[in-house]
Amino acid sequence: MHLKFSVFLFLFWNPCLYVLAQNHTGQFHGPFEEPLLGSTTRNDLYRSYWHITLQSLYEKNKSSLFKTTDLKNAKRTDKLHSPQGGFTQSKTTGSNPQVGTNFKGNELKTWTPTDNTIAVSNGGKIISCINYSIEYYDTAGNNFLLQHTWDAFVNNTNLSDGKFDPRVVYDPKHDRFIVVLLHGFSSWKSKILVAFSKTNDPLDGWNLYQLPGNPFQDSTWTDYPTIGINDQELFINGNRFGDAPNYKWKETYIYQIQLNKGYAGQSLQYGIWNNIFTPDSVDGITLYPASDGMGLSLNEKMYFVQLRPDSGSKVYVFRIDGQLVSPNKSMTSYAYAIPHYEVCANAFQKDPSTGYIDSLSTGNAWVQNAFYLNGVIHYTQSADIGQGWCGLNYGRILLDSGYAVTTQHGEVGTDLCYPALASMAYTPNERGVVLAYLRSDSSMTPECGVISVDHDMVWSSKQVVKTGDTSVNILYPPAYPIMPERWGDYTGICRKYNAAVPEAWLAAAYGTNTLPRRASWGTWIAQVTTTDPQVPLNTTSHELGTGLQLYPNPAIDLFALEFENKIAGPARIELYDVQGKLIKILFDDALKVSMNRLSFNRNILQPGTYFVRLKLYQQAVQSTILQIQ
Repeated sequence: MHLKFSVFLFLFWNPCLYVLAQNHTGQFHGPFEEPLLGSTTRNDLYRSYWHITLQSLYEKNKSSLFKTTDLKNAKRTDKLHSPQGGFTQSKTTGSNPQVGTNFKGNELKTWTPTDNTIAVSNGGKIISCINYSIEYYDTAGNNFLLQHTWDAFVNNTNLSDGKFDPRVVYDPKHDRFIVVLLHGFSSWKSKILVAFSKTNDPLDGWNLYQLPGNPFQDSTWTDYPTIGINDQELFINGNRFGDAPNYKWKETYIYQIQLNKGYAGQSLQYGIWNNIFTPDSVDGITLYPASDGMGLSLNEKMYFVQLRPDSGSKVYVFRIDGQLVSPNKSMTSYAYAIPHYEVCANAFQKDPSTGYIDSLSTGNAWVQNAFYLNGVIHYTQSADIGQGWCGLNYGRILLDSGYAVTTQHGEVGTDLCYPALASMAYTPNERGVVLAYLRSDSSMTPECGVISVDHDMVWSSKQVVKTGDTSVNILYPPAYPIMPERWGDYTGICRKYNAAVPEAWLAAAYGTNTLPRRASWGTWIAQVTTTDPQVPLNTTSHELGTGLQLYPNPAIDLFALEFENKIAGPARIELYDVQGKLIKILFDDALKVSMNRLSFNRNILQPGTYFVRLKLYQQAVQSTILQIQ
């Protein structure tokens, strides 16, 4: 089957929508203690191992969650009948991300999908993990340090079942790494393995612990973990599924774990939260922890973000207050209105040797990645942009203001999926991000790319990081005649916190040949930097491209700002000093399509330099200098 599609680039900026409700939720169990399972040294890591790996190619049908299957199947028909035509692209104005050092990473020799995750330390050490292995590099890119399969890393004969869904994070406060890994696909074998690096060099060895993956001792096991940290603790969100053959989803839950015990190799202290509900009594799946996006202090609290996996018009935030040992710890849930979203249909890929079109699983519409920075939670998901095609959704939840804003990027005819994001801010007041993602369609092999969204929510042009070498054919017929190839389930990205210019490192999947496999998944690792200036924008122009005019400038008595609002909706005008401190919100209300003029008495301000920022929802933000004499 040969398919040809029209390609359109969609750039949407949705108006802010306010918090709907909040509620106390969650039940805490503990605290408990878990002794050290084992400890490795540098000599252990460099020892030779057999690297024997066995994979059972089961398919836990996560698409059956909620109404995901029905939606994906219905959208596939729309996708197959998408109109044909030429390529059209809307203009983008954001600064493009810059791809620096980049190189080949982990290869998927068994298992599927890759489940990429990456962390980079202030000292330049990189850990890249996939379902098959953990690999160590430095940021020079030409220095591969070491590779282990997960069996070799754990090196425990009592933990001989499948190890999967790795997660890694770097803790800049303590200058250490943490790896979380799942073990076992049943209620009697499910474990959560947690490893803490002994020093800032992960090659110096690890302290390893095992936590129960069936903590309530019923017929459930844990899958799809997410992890995050604050100043004192590690948080692991897991999802409990029933045993085979149905793998019925049960609930989501959270481990709260003290960091200092793990770093010291002492008995690990932890607690568990479950019975977690939104303000409207939804017990949705996957709560993504939002660690601080610049590695700054996040003391005695942790935020989590949740979206439904099928469709919805709300984003949920959960906040845990208090440390594990605090007698007054609590969990609160919040709901924010956002534009309606839906899961997309499965994606396409092309076999370059045969021309055969195969499908790739696009997963669900739940949160793929999130971080917190200075009162704002940033999150991302992949969702339908129209006719069943997958695009990138990016949102900000302004906690103090009580509302969320979202924007969407996509190409009809191509699927963009499994996004992950990192902060590109120079200071905590800035909100620019970079997103890594996976990309494929019926004319190409699976590749990976990067794109940025600046402080003012303007998308850049896309940047291809690594094109695919081949299509992927792991779950091939006749054994799996109707199963799409697994894709994702995650893309990895991590900020390098001490970089002078904002810098992130990504680890993403692309189609390639591996040994002993052909037509499998590889990992590409890349450094990404930004060309965005520090905000407020220090421009000397007083007349901006959207018709914004400021006069007289310098202002002697009265000051006037004129601009045209081409799209009806909320508008906001803010005044900042040269340190970036907000002095005054001059206007914050809805506007009709019109020319507008705003003025105020300059005598209320001291002489000096100020920045005026205009934000028109669904349009770009503009900033300019105001000189007061």
